[in-house]
Amino acid sequence: MGCYACEKDCKRGLLNKIKPYGFTLFIKRYGIENLLDCLEENEKRGIRYHRKGIIGDYDDFEDVEKLIAFIKTGKR
Repeated sequence: MGCYACEKDCKRGLLNKIKPYGFTLFIKRYGIENLLDCLEENEKRGIRYHRKGIIGDYDDFEDVEKLIAFIKTGKR
């Protein structure tokens, strides 16, 4: 199980960063399958999870809700 399975709204460890926290919230709200579908569609649009090493297009966010919207739509 992952952090998404926990009912607590935790920001400890890795979850103190926007990207892992945003992806965890997305899964809690919409499910893993929906996340995978969105990532696949976004990749078709040229959006990359990893572009330079571990840094990608999902990393440049300071607001978790904007990251979640980007995951859903592929639009900033």
